[in-house]
Amino acid sequence: MPAHLSRFILFALPILLPAAVHAAPVRLTVPPDLSAPRPAPIRVTGLPPSATVTLTTVQQRDRDGRFEAAVTFRATKAGTVDTARQAPITGSYSGVEPLGAFWSAMEVKNPSGAVQDIAIGYARVTVRVNGREIATGTVRIRPDTAGIRLSTATPFPGAVWAVPTDHRRHPVVIVLGGSEGGSSTARAMAPLFAARGYAALGLPYYDPGYDPSDRMEGLPHSFTAIPVDRLSAVREWLKARPDADASRIGLWGASKGAEFALIAASRYSWIKAVVAVVPSDLVWEGWGGSGPATASFAFDGRPLAFEPYAGMDAELAKAARGEPMDLRRVHVEGRAAHPDRVDAARIQIERFHGKLLLIAGGRDQVWPSAEMATNIVAVRKRAREKTRIVAASFANHFLGGPGTTPVAPLATPGSDAVAIAHARADGWAATFDTFGAAL
Repeated sequence: MPAHLSRFILFALPILLPAAVHAAPVRLTVPPDLSAPRPAPIRVTGLPPSATVTLTTVQQRDRDGRFEAAVTFRATKAGTVDTARQAPITGSYSGVEPLGAFWSAMEVKNPSGAVQDIAIGYARVTVRVNGREIATGTVRIRPDTAGIRLSTATPFPGAVWAVPTDHRRHPVVIVLGGSEGGSSTARAMAPLFAARGYAALGLPYYDPGYDPSDRMEGLPHSFTAIPVDRLSAVREWLKARPDADASRIGLWGASKGAEFALIAASRYSWIKAVVAVVPSDLVWEGWGGSGPATASFAFDGRPLAFEPYAGMDAELAKAARGEPMDLRRVHVEGRAAHPDRVDAARIQIERFHGKLLLIAGGRDQVWPSAEMATNIVAVRKRAREKTRIVAASFANHFLGGPGTTPVAPLATPGSDAVAIAHARADGWAATFDTFGAAL
């Protein structure tokens, strides 16, 4: 193991350091992995009673910059600080927020573009009393991949296969990203599920052509008539793998990937669980094709009945000019203008008898995910099917993934950073509850 990494792994454990300003040893406990479903809070003991204590976090997520936060607490009379029980005096967040020192961090660009004193993929927590550093600890941002095998050698263009290396059969999570086509989501999310004991297939299904160096031949280049039934081929491939249990398959989909996942669940009884992040209750019109308007998704070679947009071409033209799009309006007004199309376009998710989790935001700026999630819950309730929902009135569209992710880059007008962070944290924990119960 390289020496520069061994010291980071060492500090991920509880730390005992002598405090220069206090006789008792200071003990700093930090969560070992910020991508866990329920990371532990930051705890410090052995502090001077009632001392003013500043916690700083620095997260090195890539080579271009880092995220930093600072919060100041008053230690208890017993000399402790516990972020799960105490609100800071001042800092980057207010109120009792166990993980606030991570999600409230703000981006700071590295002027040189070089990694400085902390490795990419790690966060450092530092404790100071009266400005003097007395303890420090290091946290993984992403899970340790030492026990995970990652491969792109699959029959599916751009796919990422991530599986624990313990020579067992594992329940499967198929990851379906959004309108970016799923490639970036596949790379980011598949290892997170593999680290929790699942065999994960990050499955791109569309190549928008944004990056010529990352083209995925064999995938559609317009978001029209995407074949949902390609999952049948995925299942057959999984059946032949000694490290996958094809009798236990769940789907995780975000945005258009949630639409994909819900369509599949309404048609395949072998799907045991679905987590739909910012979901749709309808099949929507596609875009980017040269012919007549058609559906985003198809099944058995035929485009599905769909709900038309209202003004999508005008919004795409805005994007081409560098102007902000109003995609929520496209969906809301499209639905209002074509009420006669709703019944045919509705995803018949009441046919799905497995575990279903919906995660939605009331200030979703892309489409009305909270309203559509409510529609899904209602129709399944009438069919006596249970649905779990995590919804936050002031959260937006960016709710897929761990609740420790800095939310400042994810905030949009009208949304609230605390609501986004809580929805992500609650949804991420509920995701593993759902898959754990079903798979």
